[in-house]
Amino acid sequence: MKKLSFIALLLSCCLLLVVGCSSNQQQDAPKTGGYEVQDFQGHVIKLPHKPSRIVSLSLGTDEILVDLVPLERILALTYLADDPEISNVSEQAKLVSKKVKANPETIIALQPDVLFIADWQPIELIQTIRDAGVPVYVYRTPSTIEDVKHVIGEIAHVVGEEEMGQQMVTQMENQLGTIQKSLEKVSSEERKTVVLFSLMGGIGGQGSLFDDICRYAGVVNGASKVGVGKNEMMSKEQIIAANPDVFIMPTWNYNGKTNVEDFKAGVRDDPAFQSLRAIKEEQLFMVPDRHLSSSSQYIVQGVVDVAKAAYPQYNP
Repeated sequence: MKKLSFIALLLSCCLLLVVGCSSNQQQDAPKTGGYEVQDFQGHVIKLPHKPSRIVSLSLGTDEILVDLVPLERILALTYLADDPEISNVSEQAKLVSKKVKANPETIIALQPDVLFIADWQPIELIQTIRDAGVPVYVYRTPSTIEDVKHVIGEIAHVVGEEEMGQQMVTQMENQLGTIQKSLEKVSSEERKTVVLFSLMGGIGGQGSLFDDICRYAGVVNGASKVGVGKNEMMSKEQIIAANPDVFIMPTWNYNGKTNVEDFKAGVRDDPAFQSLRAIKEEQLFMVPDRHLSSSSQYIVQGVVDVAKAAYPQYNP
């Protein structure tokens, strides 16, 4: 009887080992037969395989995808992707033959495996493309650098390149760590106030990506300081109240009608600004718009640019 009990116990142990091994093998096995992903709006799309006909409808996803997947998997990028004034991947983008705008007929005709689109695009556009059978992935527009890292991870998952996505995020974190270490010597008394200009005026208020760039660059965002919101413009009175140490000037002539050097001269010579520290000390810096407006991994370069403008002595 004892012998039978021992044999039964031994068989039970063997069965547990087999089941355990089988379970581990199932967990580690690569996905086969396609997979599903859920976008920011809760819409589930089914992908039969890693997408190889990818279309991007925002500059942020253009920049992420170009560094994330081989270019032959990208069917189309936005019309801004090869503009070196606003795109950080303009050279690579030239190798992708098709460029698109937010035109549903054009996008549908391409028959992409997946379309990446930002949540600020009209819902009617998104739904029209979905109704035509195109897998549409809507992502949330980042408002912080942490959000940018999250979006990179999301997109990497959708295209089946999680490992490369993690490498991109890790590189960002390493770069940001290096910048912040170099700024450890900046005392509270040395901390500079910065105002960002577009060709329309002072921008980049509370909750904007520029607000977070300022946090990582160790500066005070002048727009946020005087209570300007994310999508608001600064009045001259607010710029004067912020009394910035540094003006960050635009470099991208997006409307083709304004000379950026003339715009800078206009700000520099404005009688209302002559008492400001940035004007008296001639601290007006042209910083590439492609860095400061980026919602991809290249936003780190915006942090570098702002830190260098404010604290050149610490070599960020």
